[in-house]
Amino acid sequence: MFGEVRVLLRRSLPLVGTLYLVYLALQPPPVRYVGIVCLAVVTPFLFGWVAGTLFGVGPWADD
Repeated sequence: MFGEVRVLLRRSLPLVGTLYLVYLALQPPPVRYVGIVCLAVVTPFLFGWVAGTLFGVGPWADD
């Protein structure tokens, strides 16, 4: 059971982190600027993670 929880946490971490950055980007300044800059850096990695998870391409593809 503990292994299943670890797998679930590992798979959901990129999505949860991105949602938190969106939350920060919606807050009043100066926190908004931090969220926007972090989203600009993380968004390409999120697209790669989604492509690997859903389509099986790239470094995040399941073997």
